[in-house]
Amino acid sequence: MPYLTNLPMAGQTRARAVPVNEDRPGSLGRKTFLSGAMLGIAAALTGCKRATENVATTPTNDFYKVLSRKEYDYDGMMTKLRIPNSHKQVFSTSAIIVQPGANHAALFAHMQFAMNGYDFSLGLRGPTLATLGVVAGSSVILGLNDAMWQKYQIGKRFNVAATNVYYRAKFNLDPNLSPNDPTSLYQDLSAQAVLKRAGSFMLCHNALASLAHSCAATTRTPSESVLAEMIHNLQPGFMLVPAGVTAVQLAQEHGWKVYTVA
Repeated sequence: MPYLTNLPMAGQTRARAVPVNEDRPGSLGRKTFLSGAMLGIAAALTGCKRATENVATTPTNDFYKVLSRKEYDYDGMMTKLRIPNSHKQVFSTSAIIVQPGANHAALFAHMQFAMNGYDFSLGLRGPTLATLGVVAGSSVILGLNDAMWQKYQIGKRFNVAATNVYYRAKFNLDPNLSPNDPTSLYQDLSAQAVLKRAGSFMLCHNALASLAHSCAATTRTPSESVLAEMIHNLQPGFMLVPAGVTAVQLAQEHGWKVYTVA
């Protein structure tokens, strides 16, 4: 299933396959090694140049406050992670990935597919599979409401829809329809459909702070104010946690199986 994901940020490069020396299988030839090294250095310098230009033109305050237990719902987070379901799957994503032309996010689709598999294909319908989506990186935009998407031009910034159509249900979320009814709850690949089926979401505070820094730089607004505003405008069902990686680690320690959406 083809998905679109956001492009690498400045300074990031993708891995490139380098041929091995035919005379010495399994090793790199000197010429190949040197040319590859030069390409790597050039890419790194280009990335540094871009980063420097960004800092020079749009200064940011990249400060990531470390939250204490009193500054987020620690008890709520641990209650969710300690649920006694016999099957628990956490879906971790750090990039906004959407289906081209279909207006749904890969994260919600994968969570729905997992629940459909357990409920209907395996015949285990009931409180069997628990699903949790942990959003970090650019995927935190999935947890913001339309007011934030419009004010900070989220769609244009990440080359996605103009509003958060990925959160909103497409159908009436009727659980009594057949799973193969195109308009049923089970075919609705939205966050609201996942929540209707007792799925849950946690959102990384650090990643949200990063987004706030970026938006603050382009709007000339204090990043602390932007971050506070974004926290106030989280979609229902998205729980703020100190760090996405912390939530995933805790989930593993409490018996959740990790699935990476990429």
